[in-house]
Amino acid sequence: MDRAVADVLSVLEGAEFQRRTPLKIGGTEFKFDAAVVGTRVLHDLVVVSGPDGRPSRLAQLLSALNRTLDRLQSRRPVSLVIVGPRPNQSDLARLEHHARVLVVEHDAPTTEQIKRAIAVLLPLEIPKTAAEPIAPLTELTSTLGSKYSVEHETFINAARSGPDAVRESLRLYVDGAVDVVESEGP
Repeated sequence: MDRAVADVLSVLEGAEFQRRTPLKIGGTEFKFDAAVVGTRVLHDLVVVSGPDGRPSRLAQLLSALNRTLDRLQSRRPVSLVIVGPRPNQSDLARLEHHARVLVVEHDAPTTEQIKRAIAVLLPLEIPKTAAEPIAPLTELTSTLGSKYSVEHETFINAARSGPDAVRESLRLYVDGAVDVVESEGP
């Protein structure tokens, strides 16, 4: 097995895909370089082709694979990961007719390059938050800094009581501004 294909498999297995090489479905063996199936949120059947995979042969294999999956009434989506140069537009269109196509366009890809190329197959990594949660009203007060006014304080205190208190504070503030304009007259 090509080293780059093995690296792609390693990344997929790290995302809890299970190896299915050789790929055998409905009694038929499909000769892809590698195959994995999703076990958690994604249930894709992912087939991997190394740099020696010919697009015409891959299209034939994918067509046969899809017919077999249809015959078995499988609803599992198929993704093809090509490790190597991107196929030309017509070959790519033919492959995309049968599967979602992801291309890792490097001879010796790093783990990051692989992850970037196959990101749609991997779980979303949410960045860690600060150890201490930041209180939004405290953050607002510090952001306002020297611009902090009595009006700000009124609204921030109202915010601690909830949205109804903020609405009431805003109503009183606007009414107060209208009263001032009316008392000054034309």
